[in-house]
Amino acid sequence: MMALKKLIKQQCFVVFIAWIFSPAMAMSATFASFSQPISGDLDNLSLSGWACEVGNSSPLSISLYAGNTRSNAALIATAIADKTSGDGVEARCLSGGSHRFTLEIPQQAVFDNSGAQVFVETTVNNQTRTLNSSATQFLPEHPDTALIGYLDAVADVNGRQFAIGWACQTSVAEPIDVALSTVDSNGNKVILTEYFKTEVIGESAINALCSTPSGKHRFRLPIPENAHIDFANNPLFVEAVAAFGEQSRTVAKYRAVNVPSEPAREVDAARKPNIVVFFTDDQGYADVGVHDVLADVHTPNIDALAESGALFKQGYITAPQCSPSRAAMITGIHQSEFRMDENQHIPMTLEVETLANRLKEQDYATGLFGKWHLEITNSSQEWGAENYPDVEPFVSSVVPEEERLQYFPHERGFDDVLAGYTGSYVRTMDLSGQTIPVETYRDSKFRVDLVSDMSLSFIDKHWNSPFYMHVAHYAPHVPLESPQKYLDLIPEDMPVRRRYALAMMAAVDDGIGRVVAKLEQYNLLENTIILFISDNGAPLGDDMTDAPISARETWNGSRNDPFTGEKGMLTEGAVRVPYIMHWPKRIQSNMLIDEPVSALDAAYTAVKAAGLGEEELAELGGMDLLPLIDGEEHTFMERPLFWRFFFQRAVRLGDWKYMQAGVRREYLFDMTAVEPESVNYINDFPEIAEDLRQRYWNWAQQQPRPEPLVEIPIPFSRRVDRYLPLPPP
Repeated sequence: MMALKKLIKQQCFVVFIAWIFSPAMAMSATFASFSQPISGDLDNLSLSGWACEVGNSSPLSISLYAGNTRSNAALIATAIADKTSGDGVEARCLSGGSHRFTLEIPQQAVFDNSGAQVFVETTVNNQTRTLNSSATQFLPEHPDTALIGYLDAVADVNGRQFAIGWACQTSVAEPIDVALSTVDSNGNKVILTEYFKTEVIGESAINALCSTPSGKHRFRLPIPENAHIDFANNPLFVEAVAAFGEQSRTVAKYRAVNVPSEPAREVDAARKPNIVVFFTDDQGYADVGVHDVLADVHTPNIDALAESGALFKQGYITAPQCSPSRAAMITGIHQSEFRMDENQHIPMTLEVETLANRLKEQDYATGLFGKWHLEITNSSQEWGAENYPDVEPFVSSVVPEEERLQYFPHERGFDDVLAGYTGSYVRTMDLSGQTIPVETYRDSKFRVDLVSDMSLSFIDKHWNSPFYMHVAHYAPHVPLESPQKYLDLIPEDMPVRRRYALAMMAAVDDGIGRVVAKLEQYNLLENTIILFISDNGAPLGDDMTDAPISARETWNGSRNDPFTGEKGMLTEGAVRVPYIMHWPKRIQSNMLIDEPVSALDAAYTAVKAAGLGEEELAELGGMDLLPLIDGEEHTFMERPLFWRFFFQRAVRLGDWKYMQAGVRREYLFDMTAVEPESVNYINDFPEIAEDLRQRYWNWAQQQPRPEPLVEIPIPFSRRVDRYLPLPPP
């Protein structure tokens, strides 16, 4: 209560000016008035002041309203003001007709209108006139009903209008439900938008607004399309519920915001599409529900993207390991063209241009959240030998921070960044969307949810311009971890590592659903290209050994069924991955594509749609997927796909795949078979094998890194023989 009294005392002295017009008068007559600040506590609250009218000695009827509409529902108090006099009053009024009034404000009125703007009216010469003020007065926030915060403004966004603002609550750290309402012509409350979840932000920029240690809730509430017709200029209110029991609480309104009087501006038909890439980590082909391979997979949001877009049944990544496949997806160029064939070849050279750099030239906002793995690490032995030859073995800590940061995404075309694995990150944007100087940031929040949260903030920040967002959830890669809320979605009667992997993929799916909902909220989903691809197949450790999640075991719990092999090989289980493209403006629902495509094609299609010219497109490694999706003539079956990794090489052309592991192990597979890598046709179709072999080596000789033709090490050869038919004698 003391805080409430202090707040009331801090309200400023207000001077009211009002004008009246009488038809009998040739010119308008004016009267002035002024009030004292609202004073007292909840049990004895009042507003007092003076109204001045030239030559009028009759009593005046004074009314106090909440909001900015005159209605019985908004009426708080009335009083009769008699003509009187007092020290200084005559001087203020400059005439006779000084009327003193005191309006007693009931506690219930404060409860019902907590934090609301108020205005005073009177009637002179049968004309009702508002006592307009040069500064606005508000009721205090009732401690039982109001949250600190503000309804900031109405934003016009892509054909929709939104009420935006903040609510602050010290004791509530989880998202809360908020609803948007107004009043009709009779002063009755009308719900415009049912309950939306707020976003909880805990950043310093919001601390200054909320002045609380936790519980900063951001809201953006859509205003119905026809609200401007029925409720134009009526006040808007935001209420928070659920978190406070049965009683809803009104967000304290420090600014008066009304229903717009005009409809939202039409969507700009010429606006370039947004691009959102979801690039998961070690997620096997089996682990999206829409593939209908395993019954324990539950990915409804990912499945919905496929069902309302295009699902590629033969979608390939460019490498069976994360750094090279990520380099290709980030640049749109096959990683072998810039010597990035394996993880040990990081960092990615500064000479290659990223898609983010190219899209910035097309006026795109750019952001990357999650795993990067293209920077200098202790694995950068080759780079270390070239640049720090005296350090053996090379360790990244010897490299000055300024030099190391050159290889991070914020120096490679991405403006808004949270890059890292778990716990520690490099960032240039905080959770509230504020741009900050690059810093090392530590956060113990579950890594999947943190990346999803940052993605939502990025959309909030850039909804009004085209954007490219690369979302690289570090999941279901080891170390396995999951909050209980995701584990609760997964039955316990399965291997522990499988259960945790499914929980992590459920978290990824939840984050994707949240991003899709955010795009829908801003009316952006229709013209947003969403790509969902995994960086490579799952590591199985040969036999999917189950072990406690704390153990250093290879299997991450994901599955590559029905295909052969695992991460690090060039078999289908290693390079054929979940691959979905969603773009409602351009792609019909339930498109099933069964031609072989590369992740480079997805990148090429997206940046071509963004407006890249033919000269730049020619520098990329992919092809436009839209003719294939549209059923038009295409050349995807005539286009070879190449892989090389750890003394292995492979080429896919049409229905055939040639593969060689080391020297002695050569394979030719019929990719139309139910189990395509179960029968080796290397001796049955020697002409096809020789054609593919020559195509491969012609391609390999064009790459800057020489490829030695040597036998694979014995431990790895055992893995190859475990999965593939033994080569002919």
